[in-house]
Formats: sequence, structure tokens, C-alpha cells
Amino acid sequence: MMIENETLLENLNKWFGYQSFRAGQRDSITSVLEGNHTLSVLPTGTGKSLIYQYCGYSLDGLVLVVSPLLSLMDNQVFQLNQSGEKRAAALNSMLSKKERRLVESRIDYYKFLFLSPEMLQSPWLLQKLNTMKIALFVVDEAHCISQWGLDFRPEYLLLGEVREKLGNPLTLALTATAPQLVREEIIHALHLNDRETAIHLSSPNRDNIFYQFLEVDAHEKDSLLVQMMAAYTPPGIIYFSSKKRAEEVCWLLKQATTLRIDTYHADRTSEDRQTIQRQFLNGNLDVICATSAFGMGINKQDIRFVIHYHMPNAIEEYLQEIGRAGRDGEQSIATLLYSQSDAVFKYKMIRETRLTETLVANKYSEVELEAMAFSDSDLAMLQIITAQALSPHSAMQLIEKRIQTRVNNFTAIGKLITRRDCKREGVADYFKYGDTEKPDWCCSSCQVDTAELLLSIKNSYNYSKEEGKSNDNWKEIIKGLFLL
Repeated sequence: MMIENETLLENLNKWFGYQSFRAGQRDSITSVLEGNHTLSVLPTGTGKSLIYQYCGYSLDGLVLVVSPLLSLMDNQVFQLNQSGEKRAAALNSMLSKKERRLVESRIDYYKFLFLSPEMLQSPWLLQKLNTMKIALFVVDEAHCISQWGLDFRPEYLLLGEVREKLGNPLTLALTATAPQLVREEIIHALHLNDRETAIHLSSPNRDNIFYQFLEVDAHEKDSLLVQMMAAYTPPGIIYFSSKKRAEEVCWLLKQATTLRIDTYHADRTSEDRQTIQRQFLNGNLDVICATSAFGMGINKQDIRFVIHYHMPNAIEEYLQEIGRAGRDGEQSIATLLYSQSDAVFKYKMIRETRLTETLVANKYSEVELEAMAFSDSDLAMLQIITAQALSPHSAMQLIEKRIQTRVNNFTAIGKLITRRDCKREGVADYFKYGDTEKPDWCCSSCQVDTAELLLSIKNSYNYSKEEGKSNDNWKEIIKGLFLL
């Protein structure tokens, strides 16, 4: 299907109300509409969902969207429903029997059906889908396929087999972070032919996010963070590697500021997490102190800052998390605080595993594994070992390879942090993207004084916690903080 550029833009305006495409959207849409299996790698927050929605309206048949998170599915369905598209539903394990039966009974009615990967293991559902015309098979957050990736989901490994059972429908894989090795693994796992799959890469950098890296003594982080809260414009997210530290810093900031702050991590109840997420999205919270559990599915347009209190595990994780900022296109800032002691501690954590050859030789039930309280990484490895029926020796080789991959990823983010040259160019080099244009506000290697940047964010957002303070006073505060 060949579509003229003028028609593409007319449909964009008619269906979505936009006058122009964002970077990467047009090429990806054109590729799919020309009948190509397509892997699109676009930065977080650049409108990947519009690609399959646009293609869905252009093609006859059902659009199946496989998603790793229930919150992500619910959010997409909600947004489609809000825009007037009522032919959208999610089918996942969280539905009650009554809700699931209702969705299944109306499956012929839907245009967009969002599914968790485990739902596609249902014989009844596969049989039903085989009687329908599938316009497009979409794999959202496709990097979850990679067994070497940070967000690996073992059930994603079954999607290639599912595609074959559905007659190898036209496929679109979407992700924000996929180096070459991960891109190759996505294509292989989905049982796609690499010579027949179009790959579209956009710059991994977001022009409206300033990258700031500050080396500080670990003992000075808290006092610096308190000062930063006076200069930064909410709303924002502060990421931690430790749930305990997130709670401690949250309490500290509540005492030291007037900001509305709460925590989000795996130890909070499901009800707490849902309430906190809703409050943040609705503007009832200014700052979230979170672990990586606060991630995919968070689509708040006006986040102005993301701070990393601890070093991320990899460049991919860093980009995913700072990509929560500035989704409205307005200038935002991402600040990473790092210290040598943090790096040493994180390196030890990355190399840790409780998996031994004796342990992997045994067959444990899911209940037994849950009682053993393995880390997410160890559990993922056990699932791969079980699914591939690996011998204990082969299992240990796989575990060691995964640990080495984690070490390599951590080394890469360490090199980016300590890099003296442009950070934005360092990110592009890592993803082998090639040349990258520098925005007016680039990174802390290119611009040390961020006083003007922070003032412009505060002024453009028309937000001030202390009325009556002049811009000159703000400038003095900010200069004192960041001319380190």
C-alpha cells in the first residue's frame, strides 16, 4: 500500500488532530503500510502508540497489541476510549471471570485488543483469533524479549511460536532502547526473517532533556538534594536503587520542603501504588521517590525533572527512566548524582546471584521458588533454564554469561558518566546511531552553568513555590548549587 505524504498528513489530522509527525513515526508507519515486518526503535515519550493506531485505522482487521504491563494496557485502552475509540479492550489475568467473558464474547467487535503474552497461550483464544483477520501483530516494549536485557520477560520468548500459530501476520515491534545485539535477538525470537524486516532507528536522545552528571560525595547527596528541590520545577521523579533509601530520603524531603512527596516501590501494597500513581498523574503529588518499579506505563506529560540518586544499571535503563520527563515537548532536565562508593556497591550487587549448580539441578514449583525470595534477575534465569530444559552445566554457563552482560552494561554507563566529551554523542555512539545534532541545552559536558536553563524551565512552567522571589535571587541560588 503506497500512500502519498499529503494523504498521510491528512489522515494524521483527521484521526488524531496533529499537524505533523514526530521523529520516526512517518517512516515506521510507511514501512508497515507497505507490508513490511518492522522493528522501530524510538526514544521514550515520542508517541510509539500512534504508529500502530494509525496503521490500524489504515488496515482492515484486528490490531493485536502484546504488552508486558497491566498498567500499560489499561492506560492505552483508557486513552483510546477517551479519544472516542470504543473498540478497544484489554485481556489479561487481572480481569474477573465475568469481565473476561464479556471481552471474549465481544472479540469480533474490537479494533484494538491488548493482551498480556501469557493470554496468548490460551488454546481457545488462539483458535478464535485464527478465525479473524489480523491486520497487525504489535509487540510493545519489544526489548523485553531479550534475555540479556534489564526488563526481560520470559513469556515474551513464546511470541515467535504464537506468531506462527496465527499465520505469521504483519508484525510491528516497538521499543525505546535496543542496541544492535538486542535488535537481532528481537527479530530472531519473533521468528522474523532479518532480510525481510525493516529496522527504523531514531536518535536515542531527546532534544528537550538536558543531561546533567554531578560527581558528589555520597554523604553530601542528601543536603544537595534538598537544595535542588528549591531550584527545580515540579513535578519530578527521583530514582533510587534501594527501597530503604527511597523511604529515608522521602522523609527527609518532607521535613525540609513544602513539596508533596511519596514513595513508590515493590514493598508498597498494590492499592498504595495505584493510589500514588493516580495522585501523581492528577497533579496531587509533586515528587515521587521511586525504584525502577515506577516505570513503563507512566505517561504524565509535564514531568520537568528526573533525578538519579544512585547510578542506573545500564544506559538503556537510564534512557528509559529519564524519558519520563518532558513528554509535552517542553524543556526538562535529567540529573544523575554519582560517587565512587556507589559504583563499588552497585558493581557488587550486579555480580551477585544465589543460583548454584546444585540448585538449578532441582525442579522447584512456583510456590517453592516464591518462598525462596529470589531476585527478579535470578527468577528470570530459572524460567529460561526450565523453558530450555538446560543441563546444570549449561545453566551455569548461561548464568555466567548473563552476569557478564550485566557487568558490560554497567561498565558502559560508567564510561558515559565519566566521559569528558559530549554525553549526547556518547549515547549515540553506544547505540551506533551515528551523528547526533546538539540542542541549545545539551549536557553538563557542553554547558556547566545551568542557572539560565533552570530559570527558563521555572518561568515557562509558571510555577513558583516562593512568591515574591526575583529572578536575580533564583539565579544566585542556582549558581551556588551547580557551579561545582
